[in-house]
Amino acid sequence: MSLPKIKPLEFISKSHIENSNADLAIIVIDETDIEKGAIHSSELTTLDSQFNGVIQKLISFGDFEGKWLQSTVSISDNSKISKRVVLIGAGKKQDIKPSRARQIGIKSAEIALTLKTQQVVFLPFSKLINSKELIAQVHAGFNLGMYKYPNTNATAQAMTEIEKPLQVTYISNISGCQEELNLTEIINNSVNTCRLLQDGAPNIATPKYIAENIAEQAKKLNLNVQIWGAQKLKEMGFNAMLAVAGGSALEPQFVVIEYKPEKFSKTIAFVGKGLTVDTGGYSLKTPSVHQEGMKYDMSGSAVTLSSILAIAQQKLPVHVYAVGALCENMVDALAFRVGDIITGYSGKTIEVLNTDAEGRLVLSDALHYAAKDLKPDYIVEYSTLTGAMIGALGHVGAGVFAFDKELEQIVIKASEETGERAYPLPVWEEIADDNKGSITDLVNLGKNSGGAGSMVAAAFLKEFTEDVPFAHIDIAGVSDKNQAIGYTQKGSSGFGIQLSVQIAKKISGLNS
Repeated sequence: MSLPKIKPLEFISKSHIENSNADLAIIVIDETDIEKGAIHSSELTTLDSQFNGVIQKLISFGDFEGKWLQSTVSISDNSKISKRVVLIGAGKKQDIKPSRARQIGIKSAEIALTLKTQQVVFLPFSKLINSKELIAQVHAGFNLGMYKYPNTNATAQAMTEIEKPLQVTYISNISGCQEELNLTEIINNSVNTCRLLQDGAPNIATPKYIAENIAEQAKKLNLNVQIWGAQKLKEMGFNAMLAVAGGSALEPQFVVIEYKPEKFSKTIAFVGKGLTVDTGGYSLKTPSVHQEGMKYDMSGSAVTLSSILAIAQQKLPVHVYAVGALCENMVDALAFRVGDIITGYSGKTIEVLNTDAEGRLVLSDALHYAAKDLKPDYIVEYSTLTGAMIGALGHVGAGVFAFDKELEQIVIKASEETGERAYPLPVWEEIADDNKGSITDLVNLGKNSGGAGSMVAAAFLKEFTEDVPFAHIDIAGVSDKNQAIGYTQKGSSGFGIQLSVQIAKKISGLNS
């Protein structure tokens, strides 16, 4: 079964608006460019004259003040440019520009879809959107705002509407804008893949469904793909992952994709947790509402496996592996139990104190494989690992637990450049010791239950990465229902795709 279809986005960049003949012109205006009910910008005044004064009229009527995300719509007085005009406020704030530019794009897409337009001309008269990189973030926002996981009961008319593309013309004199938009569209496609996998129902987006869909896309790019089922995992000694998968009727899938350009100096392995559904096992999530949204527990794998597609298409000079450890955590007679002792791929023994701390078990095998067998220069791992992460950073940012200062700086700088919020957090020795077992090497839940849960989990993962520089990124709060500026706040977010591509760029030396 293939991924569902979503509404396509077409785009170009032009330096002028004459004869655009669009359905809608979207004009983004800073609050500081409006003063006492009048335009306070020579450039905006010139644009207003092309629209025969409609912008000034809306401002003088008090319909528009340029406040953050404020919008107003009017019939255009120049149909050669567009039939309608929408003004969107960029406010006064100039911080976190990539995120704000992306939010403007989301708002623009939502308005365009509401008005059922097919051709949009976008005019960024805002300091928030004054570079090709920020225009590209607007384009990323358009993509996020247009996305909708298709209804299973969609009518034929609705499906026809989905197939109609939204065409956006970005007006800019900035050199290299079209090329930057082309690169962003590659990322957009990976974000869409990631979100479609995240939003899939667990009986649809099974381990095999994800593995096969990703493999199909990867092979089209001539990437090396390996997919291991239960038998191969047993032969390899991936006993921790198999323990978690033991209660499921569906076979686990361990996916490894390799992108290897002709020239590179560094190798990075992206590793992702892939629990396509997590009931909690015998440590059952109760009440049952705590199981809602557990289809997003595979978001780490969705990020890593989708990111490598964009990295490969952008032909970055860095050697990349993407690892996705996909399985279900279910309950039946063969499910693992509290008190079980597991010897994983690393040879370390682990006592199970809670079957709902299953993600770190799956990752223990995946991370040790990445470190020992792939031998990368860096490992970056994504997982929806701990509810404690939401307590710390809410649904706004990811926590970064890096065990190497250079890698931490790379991740945080990439976060700032892309507007995908991430914050560095420590792992203190006293907390790390909480993972030590009394009858085993390790326990899968800190003995001080509930205390510093995200830090304890990060320290547990570090036990399996040998001496490879390692960063654990906990995306529990941002994989879905992301409330940060620059996201739609509904369903999946695709958080991590831009971040991964930027990390790869920085490691390759293209964006140090």
